[in-house]
Amino acid sequence: MKLSSLVELIKPKQTLLLMITFLIPFIVAGGREIVPIVATAMAISGTTALNMWLDRDIDAMMVRTMNRPLPSGKLKPEFCAIYGFSLFSFGFILALFFKLEFALVLFLGLFFDIVVYTIMLKRRSPYSIVIGGFAGAMPALAGWVAAQGFTVPGFLIASIVLLWIPSHIWFIAIHYEEDYRKANIPMFPVVFGIEKTARAIVFSTALMLVILVALYFILPLHPIYLLISIPATVYFLLKAILFALKPERSKARRMYKLASIKLGLIFLAILIAKMF
Repeated sequence: MKLSSLVELIKPKQTLLLMITFLIPFIVAGGREIVPIVATAMAISGTTALNMWLDRDIDAMMVRTMNRPLPSGKLKPEFCAIYGFSLFSFGFILALFFKLEFALVLFLGLFFDIVVYTIMLKRRSPYSIVIGGFAGAMPALAGWVAAQGFTVPGFLIASIVLLWIPSHIWFIAIHYEEDYRKANIPMFPVVFGIEKTARAIVFSTALMLVILVALYFILPLHPIYLLISIPATVYFLLKAILFALKPERSKARRMYKLASIKLGLIFLAILIAKMF
């Protein structure tokens, strides 16, 4: 067993991205403690490992994922399940000692990711991302709740992530559409086609603009927030519209990367604006 396999099991790039969506709301809301940071990192890592355990048969059929630790045989399924459960449990217990509401949000992240998305919807419904996407929004909500409790800004920041998820997941699904067909996973692009998927991404991005403006007034934030977040989102929206008008699978991966850059700029704008 190699340390690199254990690290790969928690998808470090994905975990880092989710931790950024946690840390910025946490800092902006006035959080400074170390315990919620450790608890969230453990909860996200454990949830991801459990997801890898449940999806090991799918991963074995897809070129993109067949070399992951479980389908490649580097790790045993039983170990992966114990590893994931232990990581999440440790994080959840820490969260309980810190704040009950915070622990509840971390649990909801596990529930939406493992039960709703992975077990109930992923293999059955093209709308799995729409509903299961709440899991991806939970770290952002957790960051705010850990410092301020359940208030409107936390839900707005989480909504930004929720509306970003379709572009993040569906563009990569368009790029690897044949992989999903081979694994018999009814992702939205596989069932409804690239054109309809692109239109849905345009809609979610346009709705995100509304949330961005609402956050500016409700938090409130320095105008520099709008100067960064709005142009970044409008640029992505225009690119998504052009993609929808002339869909090309070869451009989907580029749009996937652009979606992550857009989210990063939005969260950076929130952090910078709060410093003024």
